[in-house]
Amino acid sequence: MIDYLIRRLLQTIPVILGVIAITFVLMYIIPGDPVVSMVGERYDEATIQRLREELHLDDPLWVQFFRYVGNVLRGDLGTSFTTRQPVMTEILNKFPNTMMLAAAAMVVAIFLGLSVGIISSLKPRSLLDKGTMFMALIGISAPVFWVGLMLVLVVGVYLKWLPPTGFGGIEYLILPAITLGTRSAAYLARLTRASMLEVLNRNYIRTARMKGLPEWKVILKHAFPNTLIPVITVIGTDFGSYLSGAVLTESIFGWPGIGRLALEAILKRDFPVIQGTVLFMAFTFIFANLIVDLLYGVVDPRIRMERK
Repeated sequence: MIDYLIRRLLQTIPVILGVIAITFVLMYIIPGDPVVSMVGERYDEATIQRLREELHLDDPLWVQFFRYVGNVLRGDLGTSFTTRQPVMTEILNKFPNTMMLAAAAMVVAIFLGLSVGIISSLKPRSLLDKGTMFMALIGISAPVFWVGLMLVLVVGVYLKWLPPTGFGGIEYLILPAITLGTRSAAYLARLTRASMLEVLNRNYIRTARMKGLPEWKVILKHAFPNTLIPVITVIGTDFGSYLSGAVLTESIFGWPGIGRLALEAILKRDFPVIQGTVLFMAFTFIFANLIVDLLYGVVDPRIRMERK
């Protein structure tokens, strides 16, 4: 297992270097001058030149790149143009909020997706199966922003069951968690149903039933564990996308996370924050995929042997 972990860590190094290079190029692709964004509309050339020298923006491009790589490796993502605070500090202040929202959304996705998928697989082609799969199709097709706006309008404004927006106790977390987890829950339901139907037709399941085992034990102990590989893939990648910034959800519900920080930085043309949030989002997604690969090896040891 240690050898497998080392191999996967080494394989992420080129990906990380590529992400660093892309985020550096963002500074030169995004329209506008970062120095002009700092000083505003009223400026003189002497001030612009002085700021360029202070920020080392007049250095050759390759010098700026290697300086940027060195700063990133030290954990220095620069300083925000608007708040004058270190970008890493701002990201770390917002990360717990995004982590809280991502965890809650994943609980919604896992609970609804797995339970609906398992129940549907036990009664294939029944009215219950058709109804749940139809709802899952709607969940996959509905855009995240539409789901969020409908929840705000219906549950928050008309019914007044929960706060429509804001940040606070658990009552503020429910609607954004449902919004963020709906698509994952729908996809997990369909995936779990398909995987369970395939597993339930195998010989060892028939043997377990012939031995007189209770149906719940056949399902949970023998059938469900053999569907975990595709399920882990969806859970891991979706959780990584949640952590890497649920921009729309956080913006709709006023949730102070990394996604909202990135959106505000884009609107203010705060390039260091844009670079820092994009880089941090990419790192979290890479880390989530690494965890998924390691879980593959835990769930199915044959995968570790195949990748040696």
